[in-house]
Amino acid sequence: MFRKTILLLSITLLAAGISGRADNVAMDSLSVNDLMVTVITPATDTLWGIEDPQSDAEWQVFLEAADVVIAAGNQLKAGGTGPDDNEWAATAEWQAFADRLVAAGVQAKTAAAGKDLDGMFTAGEVLYPPCEECHLQFHPGL
Repeated sequence: MFRKTILLLSITLLAAGISGRADNVAMDSLSVNDLMVTVITPATDTLWGIEDPQSDAEWQVFLEAADVVIAAGNQLKAGGTGPDDNEWAATAEWQAFADRLVAAGVQAKTAAAGKDLDGMFTAGEVLYPPCEECHLQFHPGL
């Protein structure tokens, strides 16, 4: 019981942080790296960290994280303020990775809206490859 209480508190605090970042940061003013660190990583970590939400409030955390992934993925398509960001965004490969990120976010949102835990796990599995492959191509060694 104590472990579940700590988990729920952690999820709630993380969600508040994710929502605050997405709302308070103009994503188009960030470099791709900053977008990854301050927006995408917390949201994807939330989605990958799902265990077994029980209440509407717990599911809302995952809906919000999915919304953040979708918005940030769309921002990735436009590039960012970093030195190579717009050059990367001009490539078909970058656009494909961003499209896959957005699609995985939509899949996670649909699963969370339906309170479908298995669907959330599947969305997490769909989310990982474009992240990993993009890092390998555009930021080797990360």
